[in-house]
Amino acid sequence: MATVRILDDGSVSFEGIAPQLMHILSRMHEAAESGNPDVEDRLFPPPVEDSSFDHIAEDWKAFVEPDLQTEFLSAREAVAADLRGAEKTGEGDFVFRIPPKHLDHWLSALTQSRLALHALHHFTEDDMNRPPGDLNDPREFALMQSGIYGSMLEWLISIVD
Repeated sequence: MATVRILDDGSVSFEGIAPQLMHILSRMHEAAESGNPDVEDRLFPPPVEDSSFDHIAEDWKAFVEPDLQTEFLSAREAVAADLRGAEKTGEGDFVFRIPPKHLDHWLSALTQSRLALHALHHFTEDDMNRPPGDLNDPREFALMQSGIYGSMLEWLISIVD
């Protein structure tokens, strides 16, 4: 059974994590790094829609977006490092820790992944309000991923506040 504890040093310890859940967590970065135009548009929307302000959008793309891309990548890399540090227990489950300095990275990476999954699979509000169906269907699997990432995001936000 999975347990989450906040340790004395402020780290968050996830214990008893099933291999299937570790697999889902380890795939967090895939959607956000897909290079799909829908994902890029969702993660990096223009600051203005009005074409009379195209110069602002061009400046944004040239001067702000590269820093955002770097920050987003840094967050995904920190999460990947935390997951690579997971240890397999004698029962076949996993244990991993999120150090306090990585909590913001986790919030960012989980959000990026959810936004990317939603853009890739064109999830609607109705989709988000129903349980996933056949997990052999990539769209339904992505819906489950999004739900898991959302639950984890919500929980991490509650401990950061």
